[in-house]
Amino acid sequence: MIQNTDNKPLSELYSTDHKATYHIPKYQREYTWGKSNWEALFDDVNDGSGGHFLGSIICINTQPDPLKPATLEMVDGQQRMTTISLFYLAIYRYLQDNIPDKEDMEKLLELMTLRNRIIINDNKTIRLFPSYSNSNNEDYKYAFSVVIPAFRKLNKPKNYGNRRIAKALQYFNERLDAEDKEGNKLFNFNKVQSLLTKLNAATLVKIDVATHSDAFILFETLNNRGVPLSAIDLIKNKLLGHLEKVDNNQSLDENFDRWNDILINLTDNYKVQERFLRQYYNAFRLNDKVKVDRKPKALRSNLIDIYEQLINRDVAGIFTKLEETSIIYSKNIQYENTEYSTELIRTLRNLENVNGADAYMLLLFLEKKFKLSENEKIELINLLCRYFIRRNVTDTPPTRDLTNYFMDIIEQLNNADSYNYQEVKQALIKYGKPATNEYFEEKLKGNLYEENVGATRYILSSLELAQNNDREGYKNFYERSKNKFIWTIEHVLPQGKNMKPHWIEMVANGDKETANLIREKFVHKLGNLTLTGYNSQLSDMPLDAKQTKKDKNGNSIGFNNGLVLNDELKDTPTWKQENIESRTEKLVTKALEIFEL
Repeated sequence: MIQNTDNKPLSELYSTDHKATYHIPKYQREYTWGKSNWEALFDDVNDGSGGHFLGSIICINTQPDPLKPATLEMVDGQQRMTTISLFYLAIYRYLQDNIPDKEDMEKLLELMTLRNRIIINDNKTIRLFPSYSNSNNEDYKYAFSVVIPAFRKLNKPKNYGNRRIAKALQYFNERLDAEDKEGNKLFNFNKVQSLLTKLNAATLVKIDVATHSDAFILFETLNNRGVPLSAIDLIKNKLLGHLEKVDNNQSLDENFDRWNDILINLTDNYKVQERFLRQYYNAFRLNDKVKVDRKPKALRSNLIDIYEQLINRDVAGIFTKLEETSIIYSKNIQYENTEYSTELIRTLRNLENVNGADAYMLLLFLEKKFKLSENEKIELINLLCRYFIRRNVTDTPPTRDLTNYFMDIIEQLNNADSYNYQEVKQALIKYGKPATNEYFEEKLKGNLYEENVGATRYILSSLELAQNNDREGYKNFYERSKNKFIWTIEHVLPQGKNMKPHWIEMVANGDKETANLIREKFVHKLGNLTLTGYNSQLSDMPLDAKQTKKDKNGNSIGFNNGLVLNDELKDTPTWKQENIESRTEKLVTKALEIFEL
């Protein structure tokens, strides 16, 4: 079934000596990777020392003539291969635009070599052929024609900038052109050359099969039946194997049970387990017993290497430390199973809902170093929640910098003799580099729902909980039923493009064009949003129906549902642009108070 399998560097898969082309079947789904995927690829390659493993691809050679270049149909791997080629294209654009000496033949030759990795056959053929779904192929070719005009000039596809391929290329371009707060470029020609070297050294397992049937069977096996060894598995095997050699006091079974207890503390979510191992090292790396030479930060790409060295150095010691800290970590992520007070559980739930992953690293460090009282912990977590909702709304600092900034915060607190909330707060503001109040306010007044649905839910729920004074008791606005939120975000003015006549009349006195312009500009503003448990039933009903809607038992399920958020909405006779603007101002003012650092 498998003809060949090799772990190949990208320099070979995109070799200038081989004219192989990669064709993604026309019927395959569209390109779907987003910012988190692009960011992970860029950071893993840039932060590593080379040789980063990128996964696998499955190919069928559809070229019957062995004397001609291979024509490879890529059955699996289109997302990463498309992204990699766009990464190459962005690097080529940067080097071409920023070459310091146009007469430097060595650099010009390197630039030509890079172009020949992604363009073959005398610059007439792109090496990768994406699927046709959702204009992928058209967008991809246009992206190349913009960066390499000599290749082919094409008309810009309609709505090109709104689709993923254009956004991916834009992301990589922006990362390479990024500046710090002082306006200094983060990259220069030499640094981008170094990044290119690392990208060329990154590896993919290329699996060649003979037929589509073989490819399907292999794909199903890899994705459904077989589970590849993870970093956690490899670290476990190394640790238990080393313990068996050096520790005669406990049996392999006993040590295996101890390891399983650690995993139970971390849940059965692999991402959480891996995150803990990275955060443990990053939190305590300043300790000489934890620090590994030439490893200033734990990444996915170097995690195994770090723990191999820690295990070789002191296997019993690192095992005990992981046990102790996993207990602390567990209480922060599995808070529902603790004996914590109701207030602390709610506070930890807020931290989970605000997606403040790096906060767990700081909490781990502080709770291990100091014994925090419950009130101190609540105060600290509330501060972290405010920091992260501001970050999520403004994307400042960017996700890629968060771990580094929190490591800087820990470094500033490392020599403290006792816990001091004000010192932590000052370090968070100074080294965490949050957005200014002005920028936070600007983003709150923008199209909040469109830019970040998760942050919108958190802000709306926080506004309600801060104002309701236990009117009807505490409500968990993240509660789910059958994996769906019970409480949903409701647009007062419906967000659907086909506005009903009653809304056109209310919003713009019957002028459909004006009504649509108002909807486009204001529908996702904070002032047009609220929380309701019956979103699907309210939908685009008239305003008065949304206000007075009741279920068969006579319970109000419209805006008259008891939430403070809906006090203004439940009685208003009309809902126009000025209503949205006024309510936005009120809610933003309250949000600025709640989330003040």
